[in-house]
Amino acid sequence: MNAQNSFPQRKRMRLENFDYSTPGNYFITVIVQGRLNLFGDVIDGKLLLNQAGKTIENALLQITKWYQGVILTHYVVMPNHIHAILTITNEEKIFLAEIMRKFKSYSTHQYIEGIRKEGWMNFNKRLWQHNYYEHIIRNQRAYDFIACYIENNPMKWNKDAINPLHDEDKEEIMKQILQLT
Repeated sequence: MNAQNSFPQRKRMRLENFDYSTPGNYFITVIVQGRLNLFGDVIDGKLLLNQAGKTIENALLQITKWYQGVILTHYVVMPNHIHAILTITNEEKIFLAEIMRKFKSYSTHQYIEGIRKEGWMNFNKRLWQHNYYEHIIRNQRAYDFIACYIENNPMKWNKDAINPLHDEDKEEIMKQILQLT
């Protein structure tokens, strides 16, 4: 808590003094506010995106059209979150925060249109959690592990800490990722 007020201080999510426009690979996770399952379901390890999920997937694919210097190498849209590996090349100076801000804004707008026109499930105040998780991928071994994690995420949905029906945390997976870097 801050001594000047009774509001808790947010935990710093970004690496201090790191330039997030540096060319490289970034593992991104963006989670729906309240972890509501808005984008579909996973049944027997198979991901079944609903129309909202397909719209979010399309919004994610727009990133490479908005930014010539960004490549989306791996991704998955889960019922209440997305995982992606974004590669920033050195073609132009693009900050990761700018990319994520535009994605979240655009996808929220598209989702609101779906609520209005298609009757999609509503959300409370905001579609996405305030922040997003990011991990700088520092070597090929870590990249391969994370790419495999993304690819297999639907098969592990019942054990996923982001699944509201599951209570385990993601600490073990994050330890594995950090050991590879």
